[in-house]
Order: sequence, then structure tokens, then C-alpha cells
Amino acid sequence: MSRTAIIARKLAVARRQPVFVLLWLAPAWALIGLSSAVIALLPFRRIAPWLGVNLGATAHRPAATPQQIARARLIGRTVSIAASYAPFRSNCLPQAMAAKALCALWRVPCAIIFGIERERPTGELTAHAWTSCGDAVPTGGAHCFATHVPLSC
Repeated sequence: MSRTAIIARKLAVARRQPVFVLLWLAPAWALIGLSSAVIALLPFRRIAPWLGVNLGATAHRPAATPQQIARARLIGRTVSIAASYAPFRSNCLPQAMAAKALCALWRVPCAIIFGIERERPTGELTAHAWTSCGDAVPTGGAHCFATHVPLSC
């Protein structure tokens, strides 16, 4: 596939995105980069207070209006697209932190949930972080509540 064809395909995909996603793509990308840098430079005990009050080992889903849930889904789409173009660490934790920051900016109730995968055939533990807002799971995947055990919220 030629470079021109790739660019044309990417532009066609971009045209199908909501305006919100296109406008907030650069800030989301920057927030993921900032989150990644903070994770690399500071111990988690220093980061945790910025994320909100710890509710313990629960899978909290903050109550939200339908408009807030729709906004949370748009924020999740924006963060997911931005993460796919990031040259820095953009796994689940930086994405969750960026989504939490954008939700706070838009006054959308949001919780970051930290958990481990329920059962692995190899016996190894796999950590994961995701966000929730009402019925929406902006980052981390909708399957998280079924496949992971919450450790902290």
C-alpha cells in the first residue's frame, strides 16, 4: 500500500469521527504523555492522591446522567485513538489517568479501578487499570468487570 493510499484511508477514518474526538485528540495525547512521565518519575504512593479518594477493593460505577455517559464514551474513544499514536508508554494506566483528567474537566463522574485478572492458566498475575462512569467503561474495555478482580478504586 502506498503512502498516499495510507494517508487517504486515515483521513477517511478521521472524517467519520465526531468533532469532539478530533478537537480533543491533541490534549488527550499530551495528557497520556504527561501521565506516562509522572508514572516513570514518581512512586505510585505520590501519584495516588491525585487520582481521588480510595474506596478500597470495589468496582465502583459512579452514577451519571445519559449525557455524561455519552461524554465519557467520547472521552474514551479520544483517549484510545490518542494512545495508538503515542511514541511513549500508553498502556492502561496512562490512558486511565488521561481519561480521569478529561472527565474531571468536563465534570463527568469517573472512577479509576485497579485490578488483577481473575484466572490465568499460567498462574501469573496480570494487573490492569480501567475507568468507569455509570454503565460506560471509557478506557480499559467493557470486559474488565467480568474478567478482573478489583483491588482498589
